Amino acid sequence: MKNNFWLDIFLFISGLICISTGIILDFHLLAITDFEFLHTLLNIHIYSGYCFAAGILLHIAWHLNWFKVATKQLFLKNKQEKN
Repeated sequence: MKNNFWLDIFLFISGLICISTGIILDFHLLAITDFEFLHTLLNIHIYSGYCFAAGILLHIAWHLNWFKVATKQLFLKNKQEKN
């Protein structure tokens, strides 16, 4: 349970960074004339996205048994409703 908490915090922070830098870059919210700063912001956006994706994969791996059970129940429920 403790691991889930820290993973959720990690996902929230990396997702928030990725979303906020993406919005800043896409809508040109900052008047960035310094190419080096723009490049740094782009790298932060890219690597926070990688961290977020890795966290999602880890989250799915940790909850794989739940996914199996939920999928099995969903298909059994659908099969019973058809009969």
